[in-house]
Amino acid sequence: MSESQPFHTEEIRGVTVVHLPEDYISAYENTLVDLAGLLDLASTIEPARMVVDMPHVKYIGSAFIGFLISLSSRLQERPNGRLALSSVAPFIKMALQKTRSDMLLQMHDSLDDAVESLATY
Repeated sequence: MSESQPFHTEEIRGVTVVHLPEDYISAYENTLVDLAGLLDLASTIEPARMVVDMPHVKYIGSAFIGFLISLSSRLQERPNGRLALSSVAPFIKMALQKTRSDMLLQMHDSLDDAVESLATY
């Protein structure tokens, strides 16, 4: 993790995996400044497939949901672009379902499942 971005990335089976750090227990509006680089990354990665791995995130706010939808849209603007979320906590699943955002965002319990869903696309 560098000072310029609070996340690190790796490529697994042609999918860019973004690992959010351990101190991201909550992802609210103040978190978005730190994650703005993900929008740029979504415009440049090849192929345009990304998993946001969130094993430490337990709570999110509406601004973060909006950010994830924007990130998904940015990827979908590109050929075969897709976003998946992995290691999604129960509260986050519930929040995404209540806001009907689960219709727009692909959720997986594990990183392996998320990567598999995009790698075979």
